[in-house]
Amino acid sequence: MAHLTVQELSDLCDAMMGRMGLELLPAITKANREDTLEELLGALGMSDLLESDRDPYEKYFKGKIIVIGASAVKVDKLRSAARKKKFDPDRFEFHLEYDQLKHFDFGKIRGTMSYVAVLAGPMPHSTPGAAEASSFIARVEASPDEYPVLIKLQAGNDLKITKRSFERALDELEELSADWR
Repeated sequence: MAHLTVQELSDLCDAMMGRMGLELLPAITKANREDTLEELLGALGMSDLLESDRDPYEKYFKGKIIVIGASAVKVDKLRSAARKKKFDPDRFEFHLEYDQLKHFDFGKIRGTMSYVAVLAGPMPHSTPGAAEASSFIARVEASPDEYPVLIKLQAGNDLKITKRSFERALDELEELSADWR
């Protein structure tokens, strides 16, 4: 590609600034997940914005984990299973009532830095925040850069929240966190 003129650079800058509000959070979220945030900020001349003495993987061990989907297993049983797997049970946010999920705004999970993982079980297909996708899970799978890590809670090939599927998801999350180190 040929170098841009001063006017073209100015126009590009204006166009970028116009889109920045919508695109910035997904871009830095992706860079953070892919461990390229430092390089991105360096390329922009903003390396000083990162706290250099902070463990970059700390959020994966302290961030919130949201569990979404219809479940016959009670929250206290799932918290107990998390505790046995050495997870802090207070890190978990549970949304396990099918009827309440029909009105849960799944859009609040997009681009957030609050959650490090979504553990997903069975849920309604038509939900707020699923946008044009057939379901929230389909939306996350189509745009993984915009969402926390998705782990499906399954029994066999079916989405199902059981104590065992939850424990398997925690094992998978533990493996992922080892990869992040």
